[in-house]
Amino acid sequence: MTSSLTPATPAAVSTHAHNALGHSEEYFGAYRDFWWNADFLQLIARRWQLQHYRRVLDVGCGQCHWSRLLLPYLADQPQITGLDRDIKWSQGDPALQRRFAEQGASLVFCQGDAVCLPYADDSFDLVTCQTVLIHLADPLAALREMHRVAKPGGRVICAEPSNLANAGMASALEAGMTPAERLAAYRYRLLCETGKRLVGEGDSSLGDGLASLFRQVGFAEVQSYLSDKATPVLAPYGGEEAQADLADLRESMLPERVALWDSHVARWVTALSREDADFVRTYAADVDARHARLRALLESGRYWYGGAAVMYLVSAVKAR
Repeated sequence: MTSSLTPATPAAVSTHAHNALGHSEEYFGAYRDFWWNADFLQLIARRWQLQHYRRVLDVGCGQCHWSRLLLPYLADQPQITGLDRDIKWSQGDPALQRRFAEQGASLVFCQGDAVCLPYADDSFDLVTCQTVLIHLADPLAALREMHRVAKPGGRVICAEPSNLANAGMASALEAGMTPAERLAAYRYRLLCETGKRLVGEGDSSLGDGLASLFRQVGFAEVQSYLSDKATPVLAPYGGEEAQADLADLRESMLPERVALWDSHVARWVTALSREDADFVRTYAADVDARHARLRALLESGRYWYGGAAVMYLVSAVKAR
């Protein structure tokens, strides 16, 4: 996940017209396919014994990036249900369904809300989501629903980041800043997250407290892991993964993406104090200069990024 001047934090879940960008499509491009190391997922699959799970609910499925990764480790002939509030994703994708069928799995889509799942109690062996809870005003309610629809002895798995931790990581851009400039950049991110949370659009660093939320719901065997993904981006920027990472970074600087981000920030600052809101607006107004420095680093081959991101993977079992 690239270090970016316009933070890659998707907006709150919403319903879009068919030809509009779907949720998370606003900010994540091809690099989303590179979020996890395959051997890490193999290890986690053994720890969770995913080979025993057949009926799976992917909450906030989007394009099923997450359930696609888990699919090879599930029981034979798994039955995957992809649920999303966004009509663009919940209406289904025949090509994606064929891709699942080629691996012996069925895939059906459903429109619904994570805090009011349209399923009976004890319906699924495995209930899971990736970067969904961070966009909800009441993630605890969603976890309670996930617990409800999981079978006794079934598992719930959630992958959620700590974006503030990620904001503290340096790239070539931050390495060229003064301490005061880096402090201002972090304050901006902190205030954006604070405003987002206060207006009820979620907590972009929910991962830090995710295990605690699992405990509050009453899950058993709460386990927490961190992704081991840290693939550096280094000149001459070869390889599909580095190219996808840099493509996302460049897209974040496009005028339409900056305008989209600014529209989110305009909502969030309404919940901040006048002093903090003024700081956010002033900092955001200088985005063109920061983007110019970043483009110069990219064009000269001097841009580098360590490639790490704090992503929690928390799982637990519903007691029998």
